[in-house]
Amino acid sequence: MRAAGFGSSTSKDEAAKLPKSRDEAVSQAAAAIGAQLTAGSKGSKGFTGASRKLCVDVPVLESGGAAMVQLAQDIIAALPKSLRQQFTIVSCAEDGAGSGSGSSSSGGVRVVSLQSVVARGEDLDGCLLIAGPSSSQLDAIMRLLAYWRGAGAVALNADWSAETAPVEQVAFIKSFEAVYCFLPLIVKVLFIGKEGAVFKWCTAGNPNSAPWRIFGKEGSRLEQIGQMKHRPSNADLEAVFYNAFGVNNPLNRGIQSLRNMVGGNGGGKDGGKQ
Repeated sequence: MRAAGFGSSTSKDEAAKLPKSRDEAVSQAAAAIGAQLTAGSKGSKGFTGASRKLCVDVPVLESGGAAMVQLAQDIIAALPKSLRQQFTIVSCAEDGAGSGSGSSSSGGVRVVSLQSVVARGEDLDGCLLIAGPSSSQLDAIMRLLAYWRGAGAVALNADWSAETAPVEQVAFIKSFEAVYCFLPLIVKVLFIGKEGAVFKWCTAGNPNSAPWRIFGKEGSRLEQIGQMKHRPSNADLEAVFYNAFGVNNPLNRGIQSLRNMVGGNGGGKDGGKQ
């Protein structure tokens, strides 16, 4: 883990890349996907060859399957036309929201239900954007991709973790390469909520070489306070935010001053005895 001081040139440069709107986040996610899928040749099978499995995280303003499908459609619309035409959206909504009873088309992009496709045993080809998959759907997604043929499968806002998944699913989860993530968050530091964000944006090259940057809000601005080579866990975020904000917190300074005063006067458990 590396820290970046407030006001440093690196902090300011990286903070300038943070999206200022939903549309900008969508555009950045599309750029990251496009850079990876147009860099190499098309693959032949989902688990072999040059096929890629990617993941992106973009804030969604509304809950529900329909909103997730709309976000997926917006990301695909921002891709280059030649790539956009290859995509099918796989909706993971439990109620089939956003995909009708089986499949539909919106803006020229086919939308299918994960549940329906797996139940029919349908083999999909081309590129897939899997919208809002959860950990409970991992088995279905593994079946979906077992015989899939295409250049890339992208998981959008996947709600799963290799740290908590059964051992037989860990390798599959780790096979998805994170190319974009913008995650606004609030972390409590000594009972005070501090705003921040996790940000990763790979525009070229190996996604593993792009760091996960952690930002905290100082005044009215977000500034980088740390970065990691892996996706930060909740414990990682708490440690970074405490190191950045906890030391200078008035409550923490008061506790430290009291400790110093008590220790200096010999008023400790043993120091007060004569």
